[in-house]
Amino acid sequence: MRERIFQIVQHARPGDKVSHGYDIFIVAVAFLSIVPLMFRPQDMTPDVAAAMNMIDVVTVYILFLDYILRWMTHDIKTGKKGWRAFARYPFTPFAIIDLLAILPSLGVLPETFKFLRVLRVTKMFRYSKNLTIVANVFRAQRNTLLSVLAVALMYIFVSGLVMFVNEPDTFDNFFDALYWATTALTTVGYGDVYPVTDLGKFISMASSLFGIAIIALPAGIITGGFLEQIRQRDEDGEAYFRTSERKPFKGRTPFSYGSVRAYAKAHPKVVAYGVTMLACVLLNEALYFAAQALGTPVWLDTTGTALAAILLEPAAALIVGFANNLILAVQFGNAGNLLYYGLSAITALVYGIVFARGTRITLRSLGWAALFLVVGESLISTALSFSLAGGQLTTATEQLYGDVLAGWGVPGVLAVFGALLVDKLIDTAAVFVLVMGASRLVVGSRLDPARWFARRAAPAVAGAGEPVSEPAATPDASATGAPATPDAPVPDLASRYVLGIDVGGTHTKVGAFTAAGEHVVSRVFDSQRVLADGSHAQLSREIVPLLQQAGIGGRAVIGVGLAVPGAVASEESLKLCPHLDLDLRSYKAFLLDVFPKARVAVLNDADAAVLGDRWRGTSHDRQDENVAFVTLGTGVGAGIIARGRLFSGVHGAAGEFGHLCVNPDEEARCSCGKAGCLEQYASASGLVHHARAAFVAERGEAAADEALAAFPDARAVLDAAVQRDPAARDALERFSDALGFGLAQMACLVDPDVFVLGGGLSERADLYLDAVRSRYRACALSVCRDTPIVASSLGNECGVYGAAYRAFQELAKSAPGCVAEVDAIR
Repeated sequence: MRERIFQIVQHARPGDKVSHGYDIFIVAVAFLSIVPLMFRPQDMTPDVAAAMNMIDVVTVYILFLDYILRWMTHDIKTGKKGWRAFARYPFTPFAIIDLLAILPSLGVLPETFKFLRVLRVTKMFRYSKNLTIVANVFRAQRNTLLSVLAVALMYIFVSGLVMFVNEPDTFDNFFDALYWATTALTTVGYGDVYPVTDLGKFISMASSLFGIAIIALPAGIITGGFLEQIRQRDEDGEAYFRTSERKPFKGRTPFSYGSVRAYAKAHPKVVAYGVTMLACVLLNEALYFAAQALGTPVWLDTTGTALAAILLEPAAALIVGFANNLILAVQFGNAGNLLYYGLSAITALVYGIVFARGTRITLRSLGWAALFLVVGESLISTALSFSLAGGQLTTATEQLYGDVLAGWGVPGVLAVFGALLVDKLIDTAAVFVLVMGASRLVVGSRLDPARWFARRAAPAVAGAGEPVSEPAATPDASATGAPATPDAPVPDLASRYVLGIDVGGTHTKVGAFTAAGEHVVSRVFDSQRVLADGSHAQLSREIVPLLQQAGIGGRAVIGVGLAVPGAVASEESLKLCPHLDLDLRSYKAFLLDVFPKARVAVLNDADAAVLGDRWRGTSHDRQDENVAFVTLGTGVGAGIIARGRLFSGVHGAAGEFGHLCVNPDEEARCSCGKAGCLEQYASASGLVHHARAAFVAERGEAAADEALAAFPDARAVLDAAVQRDPAARDALERFSDALGFGLAQMACLVDPDVFVLGGGLSERADLYLDAVRSRYRACALSVCRDTPIVASSLGNECGVYGAAYRAFQELAKSAPGCVAEVDAIR
């Protein structure tokens, strides 16, 4: 859910109509929000004034919602996890500007600061690439421009001072002299102040001439910087980590479904979110108006917000609280109500973290909740009371509590705080009782949104668009077939199965394992294009025969490990997958449909390979804790285990070994967009390419078709190398040289106990392993020269074993006893 919000509020990719529409909408709202500034209060009729006020209220809420959505997804944008990513957002330049543009409409700044609302038009910089380039120019050239500005200011000061001393009758004060110097230097020259002496006129001419030179400098700097930014933008279009961003949006837009019913069937999770949030907003409003009508001492209008945090997540509750405050702001015609949104935000975060679904309520959790919900909110309300109402309490119950405390001799500020504290305590206790009662009734019932999260629709037919369901929620113990309690009997492991799927750039390998960890059967087939257009349905033609061969039913599969080429930032996000069109959501939708009882775990193919080798391969036999596993297939990747832990990096890109530069002079481009990568030499595709190039170089351009026939694939090149074919041996020599050099560079960073080679080419490692070791020893640091370089005993099956291993790990955590125990590789 948050990832789709991130895609919408950030720069729209080509083809993403929803995100483009959002961009246009926000820019239009930003311009509409400054329309009230064009009218003076004394010039407006009451109707026009009311309309302008409503425009101000609604637009400031929309802009603040944009602020909240960007804050909620800032960790996805930066790729950094944890609370620090959220804490940094308010201090970023755009966030500061957005907040300054919103504050004047809230009544916390004097009327003279209304001009800050004009800052809202800066949102155009987010959505216009050309304006972004202009901003980047000033950022990149800021030091040079500041130097020019310093020279100009110094000259203005000196010339103004000389003129002030020379013509005391012309300039009444030094500021007038500075004013004249500024207009003269910029060659504007209004003529309202001018020198009358000959020396003054001479200084004026010199200032004008010097001004021409000074003003021309920034223009040239900005122009040069603009051209540099244009060039940089073109290069960034091919940048290493942005290959996925260049691709158009491949998802299906909501307008393409034809009806609301079809969209709801395809996206049950979105519908569940929307319906639940709407119900929580209505609950908030109903309780608020009921409390207002009955004159109760509590308001209860954060009940729906808290319930949304428990049933959904804190991010959804933040939106519910925002909607509640928006309705009240429209009712009262005052955007200042947005200030109280902080109270809803605290409620959402506390209930979503402390009282989340399945969390045990303890005295400790109740204490923390009371601290934030009662004390924290009372402090905020006290500050707002003094800043907006001069310390006056607004409701009758608050005034009653305040009068009692004042009668006891409590000072004014403490009396206000105490009254609000008592009011919040009663209100919070009532909300807690309502929320806990409602959540107990909803969770597990037909109204529980989690029932919708787990629904899986069938894959769309070919050409129909995006997969018809979002990834299902993690199944519970009953869904995986695990025993309901630790005392339940352990099921027959031979009747349950786990699949390992290793998706390669050319071939996909599938292996079936019993739940006891025994390998049953494997199958290899050509990798399929899996896009959001239903093409994933073709996978059933390849995977279903494997199950039929082994006599395995779809419901007997309780776990699937999916190893994919590229950087897996999360199980929804795949980057750096240049050899294959792969939509991860579509692949998962297919697997969840074919295997309704299975838990699906996704990981990088090189990570899967090193896990498989460490589980059942060479490094397992050697008992090494520091392993660098290099996959040699269509591309080149690496999986790393350091001190028994799998290392994937912050963005899932650790081990993208194939894109290490081994030849800076190479002109041909790699699939990643750069040149000279190891993958261009030490992969199956690189081996074939260089064999064909050597064949053509030896026999001439006319032999290009003959080269294609002679070397159709890497297997043919290796067979020809055995027969001492010159072109094949030359390509294999390049392969060995680049691989040995790359491993030497890798040793400087990883320094493993062993290098293990896997992938399709590792099955013929005897043809090149000695040459790789020789090249490695020649290039490696002296302390690393003796690091063993071996081929995996599992050959090309490492990824299958590793994918299955990851599925075993996930099942062991969620349903102990339903699978065999696996070694702890963390």
